[in-house]
Amino acid sequence: MGWEFATGDWGWLTGQASVFALVAARVLGLCLTAPVLAVPELDWRFRLALAATLSAVLAPVVGSWVEPPTTWSAAAWAGLSELLAGGFLGWSAALVVAGARAAGDLVAAQAGLATATLIDPESGEVLNPLGRLYGLIALAVFLALDGPLLLVRALVDSYQTMPAGRMLLSTQTVTMAFGQVGRVLELALCAAAPPALALALAGIAVGWLGRAAPSLPFTALALPLRSLIGVALVLLSVTALVATFAGAWSALFQP
Repeated sequence: MGWEFATGDWGWLTGQASVFALVAARVLGLCLTAPVLAVPELDWRFRLALAATLSAVLAPVVGSWVEPPTTWSAAAWAGLSELLAGGFLGWSAALVVAGARAAGDLVAAQAGLATATLIDPESGEVLNPLGRLYGLIALAVFLALDGPLLLVRALVDSYQTMPAGRMLLSTQTVTMAFGQVGRVLELALCAAAPPALALALAGIAVGWLGRAAPSLPFTALALPLRSLIGVALVLLSVTALVATFAGAWSALFQP
């Protein structure tokens, strides 16, 4: 009788450990790709500690939605699926920051600042200062809206749309991925359109003045004027940028 009780306890313990491991895999995928956390300088031990802490908190909440795998092969596939599911959530949020940086690059190209570049410490890529600024504004809005908490809530809600251990490459998942990419492109255009259009009109006006008065050095002053106008327009449009990025984050986290 005692042996049967011990065997039952061991089965319950392995089942709970499997559930915790699957929850931890999805949380780890989120911690590796989410904005603010997906920084090369952020120590990997901090990410693992954060993932372990969140898993310990969320496992009792979502444990009833997770079915423990019965074989080793099923456990390996379920773990990989959970890691990709968490990574997909973090990637969806990181795309908003990428769209903001793309908007800054578009404005910089119109302002004649495309040649001014710097190294992004997060990704190691070469970025334009305006692209970096737009990305930082998007991250600031993300933190101001309690973005990390909203990501955790989205992680919990994801168990309803992406059950634990299920195959991720479905029609719904692909549709969601392409839809998110489309929304990010729309965000980049909306954020860049006002200053970019104003700079394009300013360039046309300077060219027209140069042709109307050839003796005046409008052609030589065109690039400095566009750069000054571009910086001024960016500073004047910070409030509109914040509102645009806040709408993008709200649309991402809306149920």
